[in-house]
Amino acid sequence: MKLYTSTTSPYARKARVVIYEHGLDKMVQEIRTNPTTSEELCRINPLGKIPALALDDGSALFDSPVICEYLDELGGGRFFPGKSMWRTTSGRWRALTLQALGDGIADAAVACVREGRRPEGTRNSDVVAISTAAIVRSLDVLERAGFRESPTIGEIAVACAIGYLDFRLPDTAWRDTRPKLREWYEGFVMYPSMKATRPTEPN
Repeated sequence: MKLYTSTTSPYARKARVVIYEHGLDKMVQEIRTNPTTSEELCRINPLGKIPALALDDGSALFDSPVICEYLDELGGGRFFPGKSMWRTTSGRWRALTLQALGDGIADAAVACVREGRRPEGTRNSDVVAISTAAIVRSLDVLERAGFRESPTIGEIAVACAIGYLDFRLPDTAWRDTRPKLREWYEGFVMYPSMKATRPTEPN
């Protein structure tokens, strides 16, 4: 299998963390890709987005939630709580909602970064304001939410999104008013899989 990825994408980082945690690195080859110029990526994913996972049978999966769930199942399952006939609250919906919140923070952060790269005079201040407000509200929710001791895809998504904030928008200063979230995150990023997938500028 081939995972089309980058060293900066918080969405691709989620998949890279799952691969690392399950020891799937010998089964999955990472292909570092620039999504704005790669014709090969567009043949795999018509949306032209990363991550995209090319399977050995010639088919492909795209969008990080789908890829992460596939890789987790391939690795024996751990990060997506299953539906249980014995437990009405298996944690699945919480994990998926937390993943959506993390991905939403990443979406808003990416929108801010893109606007910041536009030439002066063409930037849309409304986009930045709306996206920044979404980030602030979401971080406030996470401060109140609390996290499982045994991480799910939700915790992974949130940590990858916050890592992207620190990487691209360091002036966010989210730690100043969210001590519980700060304490959790500073512990979570010590996992070897998080250290190995830290965002870096492409070579």
